[in-house]
Amino acid sequence: MFHLDILSYTSKFLLPFILAIQFVLGTEGIPPVFRISMLAALFFTGFGDMFLLFSEQNTWFFSFSLITFAFSLLAYIGFFLKIRYSNYPLPRCQWAFIFAASAAVIGFIFFMLPYLGQMTIPVIIFAGIASVMLQAVKHAYRLKDQPSGWYAMAGAGLYIISCAIIAIHYFYHPLEMGNFLIMLTYGLAQWGLVTGGLLYLRMRRGYAMQ
Repeated sequence: MFHLDILSYTSKFLLPFILAIQFVLGTEGIPPVFRISMLAALFFTGFGDMFLLFSEQNTWFFSFSLITFAFSLLAYIGFFLKIRYSNYPLPRCQWAFIFAASAAVIGFIFFMLPYLGQMTIPVIIFAGIASVMLQAVKHAYRLKDQPSGWYAMAGAGLYIISCAIIAIHYFYHPLEMGNFLIMLTYGLAQWGLVTGGLLYLRMRRGYAMQ
C-alpha cells in the first residue's frame, strides 16, 4: 500500500512465521501428523512469498513461487484430509459444491488461456491443486456442528480469490494496488486456514480430555 520495500519483505516473512508459532503453541498434545503437515504448508508458503517478491525481476522467480506454493497446497490438502478421515461421523460429500467450484475454476482457466503463454501448463496444474485444496477443506468439517470450519472455508475461498487476482495482475492486465490486494486476500486466507484447523484441533483435544 505504501510502496515501501522494507514492509513488503518483512510482512512476507513474518506472516507464516507468526502463524506457525500460533499453531504450535495452540496444539500441544495434538498428534504430530497434524503439526507436521500444517508447518510444512507454512514453510513452503514462506518461500513462495519470497520468490514472488522478485517475480517482476525474473520470470523464473514466478515459476519457483508456483512450485513452492503447490507444495504448500499439497501439505494443506494432507492436513485437511487428515481432519476429514478422523472426524467421525465423516462429513458427507457435497456434490453440488464439487461441480459448481470445479466449473468456476475451469471457466476461469479458459478465460485466462490466451494470456498465459509458456506458463499455461504450470498454471493449469497449480489451479487444479488449488481446487483440490478447496474441496479438501469443504469436506473436512460438518459445518453445522463445527463452526470452526467456516474459518477454514473462508480462508480457502480467499486463497482462490488471491490466486485469481495474481493471474489477472501478472498475465491479463496489471491492477491498481494489485500487489496490495494480493497480499491482503492471501494473508487473510492463510490466517483463516490456520485458525480453522487450530480451533478444530482444540475442540478435538477438549473432547479427548473429557
